[in-house]
Amino acid sequence: MGDVLALRLCRAQDLAALIGLLAVLEGELLVGGVTSHLAGRLSERLELGSLLPEAADEEQLGQAIHDLNQRLRYALGEFDDFPG
Repeated sequence: MGDVLALRLCRAQDLAALIGLLAVLEGELLVGGVTSHLAGRLSERLELGSLLPEAADEEQLGQAIHDLNQRLRYALGEFDDFPG
């Protein structure tokens, strides 16, 4: 898919819920509250979407989740400029 923008709109409450879920995941990764199995599954999913390189560590996983969350917050209208 690359950097192609989505063609459909999403409800603001759905974006807000996803933002919250990602924030919880990111926080749990930071404090070691995510099992290695779950971290592996999350990594696999983000690798499929080209959002994380193969064999990434948990720090890179946390950063990828953070970055994704920032892009969703932009889509929700929280930022004027697309996060870098």
